[in-house]
Amino acid sequence: MSKSSGIALKAILPIVLLGAGVLAFQFMVATKPEEKPRPVKPRIWNVAAQEVTLTTVAPEIRVYGTLAAARDVELRSLVAGEVLSVGPNFRDGGRLEAGDLLIEIDPFSYEAALSEKKSSLREAEAKLRELRATLASDKVLLERDQEILKLEERNLARSETLKKKGNISDKSLDTARTSLSRQRQQVAQRQAQLDIMGAKIGQQQASIDRLNVAVEVAERDLKHTRLTAPFAGYVSEISAELGKRLDARDKVARFLEADNLEARFHLSNRQYGVLLQSNEGVAGRPIKVVWSAGTKKMIFNGVIDRVGSAIDAATGGIEVFATLQNEGGTANVRAGAFVEVLLEGEKYPDALSVPDFAVFDDQSVFVVEDGKLVKRAIEVLFDNGAEKIIRGDLKAGEKIVTTRFAEIGPGIQVEVR
Repeated sequence: MSKSSGIALKAILPIVLLGAGVLAFQFMVATKPEEKPRPVKPRIWNVAAQEVTLTTVAPEIRVYGTLAAARDVELRSLVAGEVLSVGPNFRDGGRLEAGDLLIEIDPFSYEAALSEKKSSLREAEAKLRELRATLASDKVLLERDQEILKLEERNLARSETLKKKGNISDKSLDTARTSLSRQRQQVAQRQAQLDIMGAKIGQQQASIDRLNVAVEVAERDLKHTRLTAPFAGYVSEISAELGKRLDARDKVARFLEADNLEARFHLSNRQYGVLLQSNEGVAGRPIKVVWSAGTKKMIFNGVIDRVGSAIDAATGGIEVFATLQNEGGTANVRAGAFVEVLLEGEKYPDALSVPDFAVFDDQSVFVVEDGKLVKRAIEVLFDNGAEKIIRGDLKAGEKIVTTRFAEIGPGIQVEVR
């Protein structure tokens, strides 16, 4: 190939390629398939719905609290001494019935003190009997002296009569007068002796009264050497042991009542107000207490017994105490357990409970009619933030939409799933 032919070929080749490309593009455009527009279909929303069932509805108040023993006492030694023995169940977690022994203090010194007080009492009583016998004897002597006094008075009267007649001497009259004076003095001394004896008897009786008190104290101290369970319960926080010396008022153990548990929980101002507004009030209202132990749940019935004495300034609520009914299962739970407490509020007849998000502007809901949404006016009777109790233009069997979405409104087509 000549040089000129090669140059010509190089110049023609790009033109040929460009032309081929143009022809290919035109072919592709000519053979492009034509797309036909699809008809626009209205959107159908999948929604959840709740069937209308009108009945009497009571809102459930759900709070949390703890269980506590109705009686939680700290047992202390009432006398001092060495711990001589302990009860077989005196150990942490041990159950004791009323009257069971916790500890016994060495009673020797208290038995000796009681014997001494009783001996002193018997001695004082014997002394009192002696004084009373002396008093009785002195009364008899007084009566005799008074009889003699009367005789002396008559003797003086006769002597004076005889003196006037001149039948006796002055000496005989003086002798009669002296005898009467001496007898009067004797009667006065005897009367004073009776008064003194009465005072001694009073003093002795007072001593006996004091000794009776001392004997009672000694008997009580001896009785207190045995510390027993005041009621059925569980022992904890033990501070005494065999051989240990205790002083009076030293702590022995903490004792929690076993068969009488309380649920203690807190109600907000709003929750407390709901209960106050109901016909049942607060005190005496039944409750349910749920205790979860792993996967096991135990439910106890109870009754509100009382409310706290003051409003909690920090939370604005009030503490409530409820007594659990002893139905046998309470033996498996202990004080301090964290529990869920369920209470019923005021009862609303011909009403319906729905989720909070099913209500719009607190005045309407949407129901499904022939696959479309229809707005219905309602009244909110109760709202706890999670559910609302409503009543309004609703019929049994209708379905209330419980799905909320931005485009929701009357006429929207939906399908209940």
